[in-house]
Amino acid sequence: MKYTINKFREEYGNDDACLDLIFKLRYAKVPCCPCCSQATDFKRVKGRKSYVCSDKDCQYQLYPLVGTIFEKTHISLSDWFYAIYLMISTRNGVAAKELERQLGVTYKTAWRMGHQLRKLMSNGKLSDLLSGVIEADETFIGGKNKNMHKAKRDMMNANGTGTINKIPVLAVLERGGNVKTKVLQHNKDANMTTMVPMVKNNVAPGSVLVTDGHGAYRILAGEYSHEVVSHGEDEYVRGTFHTNTIEGYFSHLKRMISGTHIHVSQKHLQAYVDEHSFRYVHRKEGQEMFKTVLGRIVQ
Repeated sequence: MKYTINKFREEYGNDDACLDLIFKLRYAKVPCCPCCSQATDFKRVKGRKSYVCSDKDCQYQLYPLVGTIFEKTHISLSDWFYAIYLMISTRNGVAAKELERQLGVTYKTAWRMGHQLRKLMSNGKLSDLLSGVIEADETFIGGKNKNMHKAKRDMMNANGTGTINKIPVLAVLERGGNVKTKVLQHNKDANMTTMVPMVKNNVAPGSVLVTDGHGAYRILAGEYSHEVVSHGEDEYVRGTFHTNTIEGYFSHLKRMISGTHIHVSQKHLQAYVDEHSFRYVHRKEGQEMFKTVLGRIVQ
């Protein structure tokens, strides 16, 4: 179901509605008051971001924002929720400059808000192994040769790869399922010592692994049903075997970076990659994607 701005405003148009939701997410399954151990209701404390035990002899208060990204924020909760809505309702992400314009905050605040929300969208703790038909591939993030200084451009041409000073990114994608993406630290890291462990740690043995002709994947033939699509020989599809899905995933990632964010440093690239992965995996969920991000606030 499409999650429209009108639906969002109806549900979370003010701070009270946002705080109530966070309280429910965090304490809905708590059977009793942590202080008096009595089954009781908690009521909102007027003028404070807390809830108080209804037992007159207890009056214990709960602060649902403690331990979350909102704990010490001076930004209204409705603005935070709106920032989440913007992050999940667009295919290409939201630039900090756009958050600055939409929320009326400083660029520094908008940038920090974006990165706090990207932490919620990270799948870094996802432990389930991918299975079935898996596509694995690598790409390089960075500026085009024609936009670089002539000295750097000549260095790239001499090297013959066009990837000097670009950041390697490796991904394994389960068709119809999840995707895991890792930013490597240097172009030289895109080799067997880093690529093979990435696949082994994230793909269940016995899966069908489809890759291009990169030599680093050959060692995996013993653990997986390894199918190679040789792009060097102008082969791109062989029956059901291809890497078109993951290449489309990378293409969209690059459009997000170059079109929305213009430039992303290597230090923060993993956060943007995680955001893109999250949006890809949950792309058909609509309102549920919004609820998934909210649910991670209290984890």
